[in-house]
Amino acid sequence: MIEKSPTNTIPESRKQDLSVLFVDIEGYTKLCEKLGSSQTSEVIEKHFSAFMDAIYANNGDVNETAGDGLMVLFMDEDKNTSALEAVRAAISIREKTTRIWEECSTLYRPLDVNMGINSGQALVGAAKFETYSGSRWTYTARGSLTNVAARIGAQATGGRIYLSASTADRVKGHVSPVSIGKFKLKNVSEEIEIFEI
Repeated sequence: MIEKSPTNTIPESRKQDLSVLFVDIEGYTKLCEKLGSSQTSEVIEKHFSAFMDAIYANNGDVNETAGDGLMVLFMDEDKNTSALEAVRAAISIREKTTRIWEECSTLYRPLDVNMGINSGQALVGAAKFETYSGSRWTYTARGSLTNVAARIGAQATGGRIYLSASTADRVKGHVSPVSIGKFKLKNVSEEIEIFEI
């Protein structure tokens, strides 16, 4: 971002339409207990490497990693393309998870990788956090769009991919999302309809 800026400054955050994908490996703590830290690290690295390939192949940008999870942004100029790329990345991640299991003798079955996707407007850009020990830059998408995407992902279990209604609407010509009903999500005032692919 700095290199692209003519004045070598970080541009201000701005509202942008995008799709946000949350990826989470279910049962991470149990996996750590069962395999031990060394084997767990090897399994997670193998999975995340494959996930990164799926994400970058679909023009995603890994915004955050946290132990067993990823937050990924898809920001094509065409909002339908962003949503479709997020969904394609999620489907590819699911397929790669099965392939890894077939090659990995440590695992008795594929890991359950749960995913949630939401699409719409969010505040996107860099933010600087100042503390007494220094400062740290981060680049992210902020707002209810991101929060709802995380909550939708948290509803998914057993390796499912869940979409918001806005994402489902944008991709319905390419995949066939199925409504699983409306859900009350934590800290979200209105019920949210969730779709599965």
